[in-house]
Amino acid sequence: MLINVKNMQRILFNPRASAVFLFGIALFFTAIFSTIYPILTIILSLATVVLLLFVLKMELSYYLLLLLLHASSIMFISYIHRKTHLITLGEIFLLMVCLLWCFSRTINFASPYSKTSCDVPIFLFVSLSILSFLWSEDYIPWTYQFLRLSCGLGAFFITIVIVKNHRILNTVIWIIIAMGVLNSIISFVSIYTYPDYTYTKLINSKYVSLVVIFNDTAVVGKRGHAFAHPLTTAYGLNFALMLSFGKCMTLKKYKKLALGVLMFLMLTAHLTTLSKTPLIALIAGIIFFFYASKPIRKIFFISGAVLIVVVIISFVLANITDLENSTRYTYNQISGYNEHSSTTSRMNWWITSITKSLEFYGFGVGLGGMPKHLIPSTTPHSHNVYINAFGDLGFIGLGLLLLIYFLAGKSYVTALRQCKNEYYRHILLSYISGFVIMLIFILTDYDYTATIMWWYMGLGFAIARLATEATPEYRG
Repeated sequence: MLINVKNMQRILFNPRASAVFLFGIALFFTAIFSTIYPILTIILSLATVVLLLFVLKMELSYYLLLLLLHASSIMFISYIHRKTHLITLGEIFLLMVCLLWCFSRTINFASPYSKTSCDVPIFLFVSLSILSFLWSEDYIPWTYQFLRLSCGLGAFFITIVIVKNHRILNTVIWIIIAMGVLNSIISFVSIYTYPDYTYTKLINSKYVSLVVIFNDTAVVGKRGHAFAHPLTTAYGLNFALMLSFGKCMTLKKYKKLALGVLMFLMLTAHLTTLSKTPLIALIAGIIFFFYASKPIRKIFFISGAVLIVVVIISFVLANITDLENSTRYTYNQISGYNEHSSTTSRMNWWITSITKSLEFYGFGVGLGGMPKHLIPSTTPHSHNVYINAFGDLGFIGLGLLLLIYFLAGKSYVTALRQCKNEYYRHILLSYISGFVIMLIFILTDYDYTATIMWWYMGLGFAIARLATEATPEYRG
């Protein structure tokens, strides 16, 4: 009897046997319902095939996830207790990918999670977030924010478990660069179609709607953007540009020239967004890359001068049809000359967040509790990840978050020093430059639950692992 049980376990948990078994169940139910509900059967059959494909080839679902993460203007809007909550289609699909991985891991198809240096502080950070429910003023914002934090950590986790070999990483990098080019084109389209506004409901019910928003004049104004806010568009372009620098160092002749042209296109599109901190962070990241790269360091000052000239040319080309207003807008936003500028608003939100957290004895107001105290009431967060963490989770939360960033950065730098492969040194250095950009960017935007931020940190651990494992002969 014991032998039979062992044989059954061996059969059930064999990957190929499990796949055949699941596919057989799908065909069985398809045959039953095909005569009753033919259209529904076709839809369910296609969905089943796609899900099975995603289970067998998890990287395919991850590639699709990368596309959806760049489209945060495609979102679900839920109406709970007369309050509106937003969650993007990419975040919903991310949760599905995590569940698919769990199932794939159960049948021994997916690789296990590789431990990172951030696991313990992340666990403590999540535990503190859950514990903050005890002093949170409203359970609905707490639940919503915890869901967003779960999405972010899911992106971190799923990136590490899926990006596990050179081929997948190479494909991921090219998808990020391709999305940067596509978002650049859409940014120009948004500028020249302004103020045409698109608000389309794909799904509409009493409790939830799936909407697509483009050229929302009340939110973005005449600023370049893809299917995301101008700041998020610029943030994604920063990553695409920095990884392009790393790739450009590994290419030769005409391929290097072609990628250089695409990089100029992305930089020009970046400047249509009129986003201040992303641009400052991008310049800082590029300078860091120039200084840390030995071939470029020899002509560091010349490279810096060329960068400034290229940025000026890109700004003129990006806003040539409305150069005067774009320059005035940028100056007023940076200087705070206009009392309604984003700089002035952000400073008010930061002061409020710090004050409220101290009123709660330095423990914060609880996960997701800060927007209630910000003016106007539609403000989603404090527009500073560090202050947002302090406002919600106090000194302990901020300390844990800083520890996570420190340990992540330390892991990337350690992997760079240990890397013996020239190709991966360029890729990893370009990634670390993007990490520097992220740390600067989040000084004036996002909150600590931002999915794209956690995703990028997970990508860093995946690159670092492959960089230390790569032999010197590997050429990408």
